[in-house]
Amino acid sequence: MVCFVVGYEPMPIEIKRLAIFTLCAKAVFTLVANYRLEASERKAYLLLLRETHRAGHALRSNAELSKLSLTDSLTELANRRQFDTLFNQHWQQAVEEHATIGLMVIDIDCFKAYNDYYGHLQGDHCLKQVASTLHAHAGNACVVARFGGEEFVVLSMGQSHQAVLAQAEQLRQAVEALQLPHHGRTEPGNITISVGGAMLQPKVGVTASQLFRAADQALYEAKRQGRNRVVMINSLDALSGDGLGRSIQ
Repeated sequence: MVCFVVGYEPMPIEIKRLAIFTLCAKAVFTLVANYRLEASERKAYLLLLRETHRAGHALRSNAELSKLSLTDSLTELANRRQFDTLFNQHWQQAVEEHATIGLMVIDIDCFKAYNDYYGHLQGDHCLKQVASTLHAHAGNACVVARFGGEEFVVLSMGQSHQAVLAQAEQLRQAVEALQLPHHGRTEPGNITISVGGAMLQPKVGVTASQLFRAADQALYEAKRQGRNRVVMINSLDALSGDGLGRSIQ
Protein backbone atom coordinates (compact mmCIF):
# COMPACT_ATOMS: atom_id res chain seq x y z
CA MET A 1 0.00 0.00 0.00
CA VAL A 2 2.87 2.38 0.87
CA CYS A 3 4.54 1.58 -2.46
CA PHE A 4 1.33 2.43 -4.30
CA VAL A 5 1.07 5.79 -2.52
CA VAL A 6 4.73 6.63 -3.20
CA GLY A 7 4.41 5.78 -6.90
CA TYR A 8 1.14 7.60 -7.45
CA GLU A 9 2.31 10.78 -9.21
CA PRO A 10 -0.99 12.75 -9.28
CA MET A 11 -1.03 12.86 -5.45
CA PRO A 12 0.72 15.89 -3.92
CA ILE A 13 3.77 15.18 -1.79
CA GLU A 14 2.13 16.50 1.41
CA ILE A 15 -0.85 14.19 0.92
CA LYS A 16 1.52 11.29 0.24
CA ARG A 17 3.37 11.98 3.51
CA LEU A 18 0.10 12.12 5.44
CA ALA A 19 -1.16 8.91 3.81
CA ILE A 20 2.11 7.09 4.45
CA PHE A 21 2.14 8.27 8.09
CA THR A 22 -1.47 7.16 8.52
CA LEU A 23 -0.76 3.74 7.01
CA CYS A 24 2.35 3.23 9.13
CA ALA A 25 0.57 4.35 12.30
CA LYS A 26 -2.32 2.01 11.54
CA ALA A 27 0.09 -0.89 10.96
CA VAL A 28 1.98 -0.22 14.18
CA PHE A 29 -1.25 0.15 16.13
CA THR A 30 -2.55 -3.16 14.69
CA LEU A 31 0.68 -4.98 15.50
CA VAL A 32 0.75 -3.65 19.07
CA ALA A 33 -2.93 -4.45 19.60
CA ASN A 34 -2.49 -8.00 18.24
CA TYR A 35 0.60 -8.52 20.40
CA ARG A 36 -1.15 -7.36 23.55
CA LEU A 37 -4.23 -9.46 22.76
CA GLU A 38 -2.08 -12.54 22.15
CA ALA A 39 -0.10 -11.87 25.33
CA SER A 40 -3.34 -11.54 27.30
CA GLU A 41 -4.69 -14.79 25.87
CA ARG A 42 -1.39 -16.55 26.54
CA LYS A 43 -1.40 -15.33 30.14
CA ALA A 44 -5.02 -16.41 30.61
CA TYR A 45 -4.16 -19.86 29.20
CA LEU A 46 -1.16 -20.23 31.51
CA LEU A 47 -3.25 -19.19 34.50
CA LEU A 48 -5.93 -21.71 33.55
CA LEU A 49 -3.28 -24.39 33.09
CA ARG A 50 -1.81 -23.59 36.51
CA GLU A 51 -5.20 -23.73 38.21
CA THR A 52 -6.02 -26.99 36.45
CA HIS A 53 -2.72 -28.43 37.66
CA ARG A 54 -3.40 -27.23 41.19
CA ALA A 55 -6.91 -28.69 41.12
CA GLY A 56 -5.58 -32.01 39.83
CA HIS A 57 -2.89 -32.04 42.51
CA ALA A 58 -5.50 -31.27 45.17
CA LEU A 59 -7.73 -34.09 43.93
CA ARG A 60 -4.81 -36.52 43.99
CA SER A 61 -3.89 -35.36 47.49
CA ASN A 62 -7.47 -35.77 48.68
CA ALA A 63 -7.62 -39.24 47.13
CA GLU A 64 -4.35 -40.20 48.83
CA LEU A 65 -5.57 -38.83 52.17
CA SER A 66 -8.85 -40.70 51.76
CA LYS A 67 -6.98 -43.91 50.99
CA LEU A 68 -4.69 -43.41 53.98
CA SER A 69 -7.67 -42.84 56.27
CA LEU A 70 -9.21 -46.15 55.16
CA THR A 71 -6.06 -48.28 54.85
CA ASP A 72 -3.80 -49.77 57.49
CA SER A 73 -0.40 -48.18 56.88
CA LEU A 74 1.59 -51.26 57.91
CA THR A 75 -0.22 -54.07 56.10
CA GLU A 76 -2.01 -52.03 53.38
CA LEU A 77 -5.22 -53.90 54.16
CA ALA A 78 -8.49 -52.16 54.96
CA ASN A 79 -8.38 -50.70 58.46
CA ARG A 80 -10.95 -50.89 61.27
CA ARG A 81 -12.74 -47.76 60.06
CA GLN A 82 -13.18 -49.09 56.53
CA PHE A 83 -14.19 -52.53 57.77
CA ASP A 84 -16.93 -51.11 60.01
CA THR A 85 -18.38 -49.20 57.05
CA LEU A 86 -18.20 -52.13 54.63
CA PHE A 87 -19.52 -54.60 57.21
CA ASN A 88 -22.68 -52.55 57.65
CA GLN A 89 -23.06 -52.10 53.88
CA HIS A 90 -22.70 -55.82 53.17
CA TRP A 91 -25.04 -56.67 56.03
CA GLN A 92 -27.75 -54.47 54.50
CA GLN A 93 -27.09 -56.01 51.10
CA ALA A 94 -27.43 -59.50 52.56
CA VAL A 95 -30.74 -58.50 54.17
CA GLU A 96 -32.09 -57.14 50.88
CA GLU A 97 -30.91 -60.11 48.79
CA HIS A 98 -31.70 -62.79 51.43
CA ALA A 99 -28.07 -63.89 51.15
CA THR A 100 -25.78 -65.50 53.70
CA ILE A 101 -22.96 -63.57 55.24
CA GLY A 102 -19.86 -65.09 56.78
CA LEU A 103 -17.28 -63.56 59.09
CA MET A 104 -13.90 -64.81 60.28
CA VAL A 105 -11.97 -63.27 63.15
CA ILE A 106 -8.30 -64.26 62.97
CA ASP A 107 -5.61 -63.88 65.60
CA ILE A 108 -1.88 -64.61 65.37
CA ASP A 109 -1.10 -67.10 68.12
CA CYS A 110 1.15 -65.87 70.97
CA PHE A 111 2.08 -62.73 69.10
CA LYS A 112 2.97 -60.76 72.25
CA ALA A 113 5.56 -63.40 73.04
CA TYR A 114 6.84 -63.09 69.46
CA ASN A 115 7.27 -59.32 69.86
CA ASP A 116 8.98 -59.75 73.22
CA TYR A 117 11.42 -62.29 71.79
CA TYR A 118 12.20 -60.80 68.36
CA GLY A 119 11.42 -57.09 68.85
CA HIS A 120 8.76 -54.86 67.34
CA LEU A 121 10.50 -54.36 63.99
CA GLN A 122 10.50 -58.09 63.35
CA GLY A 123 6.96 -58.18 64.69
CA ASP A 124 5.90 -55.65 62.06
CA HIS A 125 7.57 -57.75 59.38
CA CYS A 126 5.65 -60.78 60.61
CA LEU A 127 2.35 -58.86 60.48
CA LYS A 128 3.06 -57.81 56.89
CA GLN A 129 3.76 -61.39 55.82
CA VAL A 130 0.66 -62.77 57.51
CA ALA A 131 -1.50 -59.97 56.09
CA SER A 132 -0.16 -60.55 52.57
CA THR A 133 -0.84 -64.28 52.89
CA LEU A 134 -4.40 -63.75 54.12
CA HIS A 135 -5.10 -61.34 51.27
CA ALA A 136 -3.62 -63.70 48.68
CA HIS A 137 -5.62 -66.73 49.87
CA ALA A 138 -8.91 -65.03 50.82
CA GLY A 139 -10.56 -66.16 47.59
CA ASN A 140 -14.09 -64.74 47.20
CA ALA A 141 -13.95 -62.66 50.36
CA CYS A 142 -15.56 -59.22 50.16
CA VAL A 143 -13.24 -57.64 52.71
CA VAL A 144 -9.92 -58.55 54.31
CA ALA A 145 -8.99 -56.08 57.03
CA ARG A 146 -6.63 -55.55 59.92
CA PHE A 147 -8.93 -55.13 62.88
CA GLY A 148 -6.23 -54.07 65.29
CA GLY A 149 -2.92 -55.34 66.66
CA GLU A 150 -2.43 -58.92 65.53
CA GLU A 151 -6.12 -59.45 64.75
CA PHE A 152 -7.62 -59.64 61.26
CA VAL A 153 -11.14 -60.08 59.90
CA VAL A 154 -12.42 -61.62 56.66
CA LEU A 155 -15.95 -60.97 55.42
CA SER A 156 -17.71 -62.95 52.67
CA MET A 157 -21.21 -63.16 51.19
CA GLY A 158 -23.33 -65.82 49.54
CA GLN A 159 -21.26 -68.79 50.69
CA SER A 160 -22.36 -71.91 52.51
CA HIS A 161 -21.25 -72.89 56.00
CA GLN A 162 -18.90 -75.52 54.54
CA ALA A 163 -17.45 -73.04 52.06
CA VAL A 164 -16.61 -70.54 54.82
CA LEU A 165 -15.18 -73.35 56.93
CA ALA A 166 -13.01 -74.58 54.04
CA GLN A 167 -11.81 -71.04 53.33
CA ALA A 168 -10.88 -70.50 56.97
CA GLU A 169 -8.90 -73.74 57.00
CA GLN A 170 -7.13 -72.71 53.79
CA LEU A 171 -6.06 -69.45 55.44
CA ARG A 172 -4.80 -71.30 58.52
CA GLN A 173 -2.76 -73.70 56.41
CA ALA A 174 -1.36 -70.88 54.24
CA VAL A 175 -0.01 -69.00 57.28
CA GLU A 176 1.41 -72.20 58.79
CA ALA A 177 3.13 -72.92 55.45
CA LEU A 178 5.10 -69.67 55.77
CA GLN A 179 7.18 -71.47 58.42
CA LEU A 180 8.06 -68.29 60.24
CA PRO A 181 10.05 -69.36 63.33
CA HIS A 182 8.51 -68.50 66.69
CA HIS A 183 10.86 -69.32 69.55
CA GLY A 184 9.20 -66.93 71.95
CA ARG A 185 6.33 -69.28 72.82
CA THR A 186 6.43 -71.95 75.51
CA GLU A 187 6.92 -74.69 72.93
CA PRO A 188 9.07 -73.23 70.10
CA GLY A 189 7.62 -73.68 66.64
CA ASN A 190 6.35 -71.53 63.79
CA ILE A 191 3.87 -68.68 63.50
CA THR A 192 0.27 -69.95 63.39
CA ILE A 193 -3.18 -68.42 63.52
CA SER A 194 -6.45 -69.26 65.23
CA VAL A 195 -9.66 -68.61 63.31
CA GLY A 196 -13.15 -68.09 64.66
CA GLY A 197 -15.93 -68.06 62.11
CA ALA A 198 -19.67 -67.57 61.98
CA MET A 199 -22.09 -67.66 59.07
CA LEU A 200 -25.80 -66.92 58.87
CA GLN A 201 -28.56 -65.40 56.77
CA PRO A 202 -29.70 -62.13 58.36
CA LYS A 203 -33.21 -62.18 59.77
CA VAL A 204 -35.45 -59.83 61.69
CA GLY A 205 -34.09 -59.31 65.18
CA VAL A 206 -30.51 -60.28 64.29
CA THR A 207 -27.84 -57.58 64.07
CA ALA A 208 -24.40 -57.37 62.49
CA SER A 209 -22.83 -56.99 65.93
CA GLN A 210 -24.30 -60.35 66.94
CA LEU A 211 -22.57 -62.02 64.02
CA PHE A 212 -19.29 -60.43 65.05
CA ARG A 213 -19.71 -61.56 68.66
CA ALA A 214 -20.43 -65.09 67.44
CA ALA A 215 -17.23 -65.17 65.35
CA ASP A 216 -15.29 -63.69 68.27
CA GLN A 217 -16.72 -66.38 70.54
CA ALA A 218 -15.57 -69.01 68.07
CA LEU A 219 -12.06 -67.50 68.09
CA TYR A 220 -11.98 -67.69 71.88
CA GLU A 221 -12.98 -71.35 71.66
CA ALA A 222 -10.24 -72.05 69.09
CA LYS A 223 -7.67 -70.60 71.48
CA ARG A 224 -9.13 -72.52 74.41
CA GLN A 225 -8.79 -75.75 72.45
CA GLY A 226 -5.07 -75.15 71.88
CA ARG A 227 -4.70 -72.58 69.07
CA ASN A 228 -3.70 -73.18 65.43
CA ARG A 229 -7.18 -74.31 64.51
CA VAL A 230 -10.52 -73.22 63.08
CA VAL A 231 -13.78 -73.16 65.00
CA MET A 232 -17.02 -72.32 63.19
CA ILE A 233 -20.21 -71.30 64.96
CA ASN A 234 -23.20 -72.56 63.05
CA SER A 235 -26.00 -70.12 62.24
CA LEU A 236 -28.43 -68.51 64.67
CA ASP A 237 -28.17 -71.19 67.36
CA ALA A 238 -24.74 -69.85 68.24
CA LEU A 239 -25.93 -66.33 68.95
CA SER A 240 -27.30 -67.44 72.29
CA GLY A 241 -23.92 -68.93 73.23
CA ASP A 242 -24.58 -72.50 72.08
CA GLY A 243 -23.85 -74.27 68.83
CA LEU A 244 -20.05 -74.17 68.70
CA GLY A 245 -18.98 -75.95 65.55
CA ARG A 246 -16.32 -78.61 65.27
CA SER A 247 -12.68 -77.61 65.10
CA ILE A 248 -10.18 -78.62 62.45
CA GLN A 249 -6.51 -79.35 62.93
